[in-house]
Amino acid sequence: MLEAVDGSSVRTWARACLAALGRAREEIDALNVFPVPDGDTGTNLYLTFDAACERLDELERAGDAGSAGAAAALGALADGALEAAHGNSGAILAQLLRGLAEELAATARSGGFVDPGVLAAALARADVSARAAVSRPVEGTMLSVVRAAAVAAGESVRRSADAGAAPPAFAAVAEAARQAAATALRETQHQLAVLAAAGVVDAGGRGVCVFLDVLAALVGGYDPRRVESLGAAAARRSLLRPVRVPAPSASRGAVVRTESAAGADPGLELVFLIDTESIEPLRAELERICAADGGDSLVIAGGAGRYRVHIHLHQPGPAIEAALDHGRPRDLRVTALAECVDHGGTVRATPRTGRVVLAAADGPGLAALFTEVGAVPLAGPDGRPPTSAQLSRAVLDADVREVVIVTADRDGLAGAFAAADQAERDLPGVRVAVIPGKAAVQAVAALAVHEPGRRFDADVVAMTAAAGATRYGALRLAEDEAWTMAGVACAGDVLGFIEDDVAVIAESVLEAALGVVDRMVSAGGEMVTLVTGADLGLPTAALVDAVTTRVLARRPEMDVVAYAGGQAGWLLLIGVE
Repeated sequence: MLEAVDGSSVRTWARACLAALGRAREEIDALNVFPVPDGDTGTNLYLTFDAACERLDELERAGDAGSAGAAAALGALADGALEAAHGNSGAILAQLLRGLAEELAATARSGGFVDPGVLAAALARADVSARAAVSRPVEGTMLSVVRAAAVAAGESVRRSADAGAAPPAFAAVAEAARQAAATALRETQHQLAVLAAAGVVDAGGRGVCVFLDVLAALVGGYDPRRVESLGAAAARRSLLRPVRVPAPSASRGAVVRTESAAGADPGLELVFLIDTESIEPLRAELERICAADGGDSLVIAGGAGRYRVHIHLHQPGPAIEAALDHGRPRDLRVTALAECVDHGGTVRATPRTGRVVLAAADGPGLAALFTEVGAVPLAGPDGRPPTSAQLSRAVLDADVREVVIVTADRDGLAGAFAAADQAERDLPGVRVAVIPGKAAVQAVAALAVHEPGRRFDADVVAMTAAAGATRYGALRLAEDEAWTMAGVACAGDVLGFIEDDVAVIAESVLEAALGVVDRMVSAGGEMVTLVTGADLGLPTAALVDAVTTRVLARRPEMDVVAYAGGQAGWLLLIGVE
């Protein structure tokens, strides 16, 4: 259990949040009916936070992460989110992160550690910052959920102070915020008529609960993957009971978009970044333009001279002119919201043709192999899978009608699916499918059966089946002492994985490889595929000869093929199909 948080803890939290958002993305998308029922809030939050985590990784690659405190780490997240914010939920998320970072920078103790009192103050600052970014805040949205969490955290700290007791544990404050957020999420269905009519809770609020669920789990000493999300539970319960919501009144200031009803024009989404010394004159001008146009969802996030503007309206020209008058706008995008809303009609296909296969490839050997079979290899930063932003750019640059994304790592699945969904929304008529490879050997198997001339659906089914039929194993060095399914491993031991579990602990790569292969071929198969890494530590030929001899001795009918993958981290990848 943690009693304070530093920069390293923020990085752990961020990565866990990104993984949790990936798991919840489709659920959140399905809840999205306000302000426009375009079903992309989960995807927007994921893409925004993926870019935020990439900015945090850049801080680490620059060598500044070791000394960076929680405020600097959160500042990097905020900057990355601002630059890549998707939708109004992404812009609000960027502002929430900025509020957290600003409060920590102002009040955190020396050394960059965050205590429970600072956490409560940071949540309060994030609440105020996010509401200030939204032109007309509406209750029953993610703003309501954030406020409830901030109030609960503050009350937890104040109760202890009033009683003259010691400050509450960090975990207690985080848990109070988490529970209050879940309660507020359930209440969103009572606050907005459009949510009640659809029988759902607010999608953005559900996203906020993801971040708080992960925080409470980590500071409480639990694995976030093993703790049920209170936000998910609240979303499920909201579907089980009817709700009555009073009609919105002018005094409440609620703005419910009705233009997205079937047959109506929901307008356009305008987003851009702008560098300006003062944002207030532009904010006032955009509010006037928005009111005259009948638009809504004006969000201006950012600070220190750089801002992200998001607005829904029907005529973007005046807003763009205002931006040019008040600063230097860039990354300007205009999207027809009608293309995002399902009216039961059809969308005109773009005049693209052809098909491309994008394959995750961590290592020059894998990249060369995938290129040989006609795929476009993509490598992520520092041996990680390609980011969702990389994949989105690759889909756009391909300029084809059909795209197949082949992943090669379990951690890359969420980003690939998010990029695929976003591409299909942004590029009407383009089809994007993901082959969910969890290891490079599954990607190799999928690409081996790819046929460009085959129908798209048939090709995707064949590639998916080939990947799924390939069992996978891997070897890597143990960095520290650890308890595993195979026993206690010491630093420097070679760990042999089968799927996601450690099955072998050995002193040498060869011993571990033979142990894993023995177990994998015992279940049968036709072919063993070996992909050697950059740090194998022994001659490739010797390893391949030894494995081939062992396989043929046990299964004479099986074949063995080997490739020099050059991947980092994994000493050897093993596939059996």
